[in-house]
Amino acid sequence: MKEEKIRRREELRKKNRIKKNKGKELISLITISVMLFIIALLSYTYYLTTPVDKDNSQKIAVEVKESYGASKISDVLYEKDLIKSPTLFKIYSRLGGEEFYVGQFEISKSMKMSEIIDVLTTKEKASSGKSISVIEGENIKQIAKKVSQFTEISEEQFITKVNDQEFINKLKKEFPDLITNELDSPNLKYKLEGYLYPAKYNLDQTNINNVELLIKQMVATTNSKVIPLYQKNNKVWNIGGINKNITIHDYITMASILEKESTVNADNNSIAGVFMNRLAISMPLQTDPTVYYSANRLQSSGAITIQELQGRDLYNTYVHYGLPPGPIASPSELSYNALNNVEKHDYKYFLHAKDGKAYFAKTYQEHEELAKKYIEGYVASGS
Repeated sequence: MKEEKIRRREELRKKNRIKKNKGKELISLITISVMLFIIALLSYTYYLTTPVDKDNSQKIAVEVKESYGASKISDVLYEKDLIKSPTLFKIYSRLGGEEFYVGQFEISKSMKMSEIIDVLTTKEKASSGKSISVIEGENIKQIAKKVSQFTEISEEQFITKVNDQEFINKLKKEFPDLITNELDSPNLKYKLEGYLYPAKYNLDQTNINNVELLIKQMVATTNSKVIPLYQKNNKVWNIGGINKNITIHDYITMASILEKESTVNADNNSIAGVFMNRLAISMPLQTDPTVYYSANRLQSSGAITIQELQGRDLYNTYVHYGLPPGPIASPSELSYNALNNVEKHDYKYFLHAKDGKAYFAKTYQEHEELAKKYIEGYVASGS
């Protein structure tokens, strides 16, 4: 009897041990399953935040309107194939309490979700979708008029600011290699003439009504584009038979004249050579664009008058020797390159035919013969 009790007790203990082991195994199995699920969920969530195509950096325009919330923005991004999960984007942006800005943004498929959110929540990266283009050969007055048409800045505000000495002094500190004391000269019509680089400038909430910022962006572009070109020039020009070191201001001034005199690209280096030859022998540059500039009018507004040719304005290179006080327009890279690759020759004169091609002459007599041939209605001076 006693042995029977012992046997049953042992069987019961054995069954309890088996139940406990099965319970532990079940708990372990559940724990492992949960952990695997969490790992899989986290992995999948991470995958959904990675770039749609890490090798595709092409920029895609995304517009965010005032009525757009996180939900609408996520839908727009998903439709443009810029994110993998609109739901996760909404969760991320809402958890972070992100504030999206209105405007146009440039986003690529190579961006992670966090990078996309960073772009859309950075005010400086929001573009209004509007832009302004400074065209090669435009002068300050033309640029000011254009600015007034596309921004909240008036012509008067723009022109006042380009001549503001306090503003010029700020630019000197920021761009010391470009903005020099030569811009302090009282002889300059517009201190920053020629220093506003011809390019497209996006307009946004930061610059559409901030004249200093807009002008500074144009000057910054000149600084990044022109300084390297200036450094390629030998910076020593023969002026009046003497080799002289030329400044960045001289460089931009001559480039602006070339810009207004340029024809087909093939002739630009030769035209630069004509002006260098004139400088070397102290011959007036005698370039019509400077006369138009001295008379405060555009080349397209009619022929130059005798009175304008004889005008005493310092920018008139028919009356005054050497370079004018400053640039007369915004030069392009082509003009700077022509100045860096001056063609050496003996020509001192040139003219433009109707087709835009330039014809060159060594003497004034040869020049007049070419003029009679290529310029309709030309009457020889007899000199």
